[in-house]
Amino acid sequence: MSELLERIQHANRNLGQLVEMLSANDGCIRITPEHLSILLSELLRVGERVQSGGIPETDPELSVALHQYRKLLEQVRDLLPSLQACLLTERARLEAERSHLEAAHAWAEGSSYSR
Repeated sequence: MSELLERIQHANRNLGQLVEMLSANDGCIRITPEHLSILLSELLRVGERVQSGGIPETDPELSVALHQYRKLLEQVRDLLPSLQACLLTERARLEAERSHLEAAHAWAEGSSYSR
């Protein structure tokens, strides 16, 4: 098995898991920065390998793996807007929580001075 084939099959497994998580109704809650880091590193590794060595067109197993890789990339691309919406929603929730904690802290500070 060629190094390129192994790399693409590994990327396909990781991308497939990411697509599954993003496709789930609660996918945005389950996606972590580590998942996004894995996605980026897989894309970079495959891209570097393809650029440095090219793609042999005579390997049918490699052709299948590349076809699956392209399909998974298309799925990730299609899911990115919903991921962005989830991340923006989570950022708004965290901002509201921070604001609430700051207000509670200010109240606690104020009430301790008045005693």
